[in-house]
Amino acid sequence: MADKKCECTVEKCDIFDFMALHVGLTVIHPGGLNATAALAEGLKIGPDSSVIDIGCGKGTGAVFLAERYGCKVTGIDLSPELIEQAKNLAGRKGLGDKIQFRIGNALKLPFSDRSFDAAFSQAVLVLLTDQERAVREAMRVIRPGGSAGWLELSWKKPTTPEFMDGVSNVLCAYCMRNVRTFDGWKKLFLKAGLKQLQTQEFSLGGMAMSGMRKDEGFIRSLQILLKTATDTAVRRRMKTMRRFFREHEDFFGYGIYIGNK
Repeated sequence: MADKKCECTVEKCDIFDFMALHVGLTVIHPGGLNATAALAEGLKIGPDSSVIDIGCGKGTGAVFLAERYGCKVTGIDLSPELIEQAKNLAGRKGLGDKIQFRIGNALKLPFSDRSFDAAFSQAVLVLLTDQERAVREAMRVIRPGGSAGWLELSWKKPTTPEFMDGVSNVLCAYCMRNVRTFDGWKKLFLKAGLKQLQTQEFSLGGMAMSGMRKDEGFIRSLQILLKTATDTAVRRRMKTMRRFFREHEDFFGYGIYIGNK
């Protein structure tokens, strides 16, 4: 079956737009903030670190890094709207001296070679077709001996045409066509030049909201629960998505991939 083009509706918009715009989640990447912490600790980020957050989105990851580890963070994203939201978030948190944001392309980072101690990226490579180039760009802007790490959705086993048809036409998640298996990601990172590659592999765990309160905070969590309980279209789509994840849990995982320059 040919992929259907997603419509701008609750029922058929892109899965990530749905979770952000219609459900109200601000932390959408696999594993939530627990995975963010695992990635940061694997990179050995500390108070003296300068970090580039590639594909920073609304800035939640950059703020998390600055608050927890005391590092300096530069976030880049293609979207001017998201960069503005990220700046507002950092301002509300009083982190203007720790974080800066600017518009930038992961395939051509607007920084000179050896500008950062570490490169940090969450659920961004799946949005790109030239993934190797993005990895090489991240490696270019870190210093010799520096580290780079990615948190990415990963297939636990090779996919089937039927499964990928459902990913596109049930989940409406076209970017998942760029997801690789755990071994596929490892081969990509090694080919792009990462040294001492270390990986952690996880099952996705369906669409459980158990970590939502920690990631979103008490008030926003209540708002999200109220939205899913009272909005018929949102509730119906959430049910469909949960069913798909549950029926195909043997495919869905995510990985943390860290290497040195």
